[in-house]
Amino acid sequence: MATNQGYPKWLLDSKENISDAPEWKSFLHELHDAIQQQLTESHVQYFSDLSEAEKELFMQRATKAIQGGSTYSNLYKKVSLLLDQNMNEEVSRQLLEEHPIGTKSDLVIDFAEDGSLSLLKKWPDMKTKLCFCLNQPLPYKVRQLAWRLYLTNTRVRKQYVDLLNSDPRKAISQYDYEIDQNCQQLLNSEKTFVDLRGSQGVFYSMKAVLSYYHATMRTKTRLRDVDHMLVVPFVAVSSPNIPRKEPPSSRTIALLVEEFLTFQESRPGFVVDSGSETHEEEMRGFVDKVAKLLQKYYPETVTIIANKYVPSKDKIVATEAGSFAVLKDGLTILIRPLIRSMFVGYLRMDSLLYVWDQYMIGIDTPGFNVELLAIVTAIILGLLKDKLKEAQNSVQMESALKNEAPKLTIPQFQYEIKKNHYQELWMMLQKDFKSAMPVLDPTQAIHPPWRHWYNDVIPPYTRPHDRKTAREEREAERERLGQQQRENALQRRENEHTKRKREEDEYMKLAAADRRRVEQEKLSLEDQLADERRRHEEAERRAREEIEQLKLQMAMLSQRQPSRPASNYSVSSYISRVLIPPPPTPASHASVPPPIMTPRRTPTPAVSPTEQFNIAMKDFLQKIADAQNRIAHSDGADKEFLDKKTEGFLHQNIRDIKQAQIELFGRKFEPGEFDKMPPEEQQDKSDKMMTLIQKWREDRRAKELKQGQR
Repeated sequence: MATNQGYPKWLLDSKENISDAPEWKSFLHELHDAIQQQLTESHVQYFSDLSEAEKELFMQRATKAIQGGSTYSNLYKKVSLLLDQNMNEEVSRQLLEEHPIGTKSDLVIDFAEDGSLSLLKKWPDMKTKLCFCLNQPLPYKVRQLAWRLYLTNTRVRKQYVDLLNSDPRKAISQYDYEIDQNCQQLLNSEKTFVDLRGSQGVFYSMKAVLSYYHATMRTKTRLRDVDHMLVVPFVAVSSPNIPRKEPPSSRTIALLVEEFLTFQESRPGFVVDSGSETHEEEMRGFVDKVAKLLQKYYPETVTIIANKYVPSKDKIVATEAGSFAVLKDGLTILIRPLIRSMFVGYLRMDSLLYVWDQYMIGIDTPGFNVELLAIVTAIILGLLKDKLKEAQNSVQMESALKNEAPKLTIPQFQYEIKKNHYQELWMMLQKDFKSAMPVLDPTQAIHPPWRHWYNDVIPPYTRPHDRKTAREEREAERERLGQQQRENALQRRENEHTKRKREEDEYMKLAAADRRRVEQEKLSLEDQLADERRRHEEAERRAREEIEQLKLQMAMLSQRQPSRPASNYSVSSYISRVLIPPPPTPASHASVPPPIMTPRRTPTPAVSPTEQFNIAMKDFLQKIADAQNRIAHSDGADKEFLDKKTEGFLHQNIRDIKQAQIELFGRKFEPGEFDKMPPEEQQDKSDKMMTLIQKWREDRRAKELKQGQR
């Protein structure tokens, strides 16, 4: 339906036809004459001598000057005719060629909506034209764009995006879990949010916006319940762009944050209702306005509220002023929660968005939204007078307001506003719209501030030479400012280059210091290793000397005392007492079998004491080594089982290392590639792989334990 340029085809065709129409050429000719007349009156020779703001001002004044003439009227009629003709042709073509499901009226509305959206996107300042939608619910696409235009605040969105990029934790409230629970409970329990229930995207959007909003408040107090309610209309408007089964995009969250925070800052004081004296004063003024509207249009509701909220007869005041005071006291208690939530939770979603549409249309008009909220509040109370009448006390009235208000429909509000309040609201919007059109004296040479132009003093007449001099001075000033900006940019680049150079030098110094430290540690370790090697060699030398001395002493003893029994002094006799069992005692004679007589044979040559000592020590050490080996590695079937387990662990470890390389780095390392890496990179990658492998080991161990328990 729309072209690649973003405009519907019928709108582009209308523009082309208008440009070729003789009415447009006549209008341009008359507009040129009006501008030329202003230039003559302002003593300006050329239109190009004016600044951009002055050109725009002259154009506006010239257009207003010819607005009531026949040329303007003819052009207006021609534009209307061409728009109607081109749109009708496009709708008819689509009905004949594409066979749509909708009717011709639906297609006309859709085409007009697309054209309006394209123009609003091109010229956002034309949002003031939306005042023509007063007392009408905005279509879905127009509503989304209109709310975004009225609540635009690039500063808020930039702060949020920058915070997400720099430190996402600061965008989350310390009460994030509590906000999470409140959002879930609100969506599941509030009957007016039934269309949003079950959507994970809507829930996540609410939580993300509220968590960031509370984080920006920098307070230790918890988020108010009413803030959870106020974010719902924004999420509902964006819900068609939010997926139901997964979180929304970061762009959607950023737009919601921008709109919600801007809305929170622009709320009237009686809606904020923080308890301060200023807000209390605004609440009293708002209640007074609602009470007067009720007295004027719904007197029966006034009587009901005044009667239900009088606590006792001795407090009833007979005067009219006293009765009005009683009414305001009761009305304050009744409507305070209603107005704090801006009717969220009290009206069903379509009626709520209709009311908020009217609020957004007049958000830039001073006093409009106070009047609108008072009118809507009075209409709700007036339409529910029968239900309020059935209540027995103030508590039942509040319950009736909460339960019956969702039954009110958009046509009911439209009828009441059209009947009693439309003209008043329309005049407020038109007054603000007309005040946006500036009217200046054409002799104004310098662009004035964009407000209070009717109070400006007309400047004196200036000569062409003076204007030329002033223009040359302005051009020289612009050139000077441009040169200054270029010099500042050059200086900034030089400073950045110097800063980078300084940082590189510092990095090189740190790297050199690290290399020196590593070299010093290496030399120190080499010195320690050399000292350890020398101490080891010295210990071995001393041990050899001691062994040689012991051998000499044993030889001397064996030569000096040959007649003594070896069992008392020789080392072999000592070893024999340790390793050879003692002779049997008399008590054991009975159990000892008689000796077996063996034939005599030639005795084995005697072994020297030194050789006996060496053999005994070798046997002793061999037995110790065998015992340690059996303790560490077991023997028999246990050894085979342990070897299989060890081999399995080794293979699993190799598989884990290869899998970790693929998980962390996307590929397996080539043979020798890891050894060629710098030590720092080796350490970093080893730590990452060991962390992942340890996690897998723990998961496997937990799984094995779980299976073992079963």
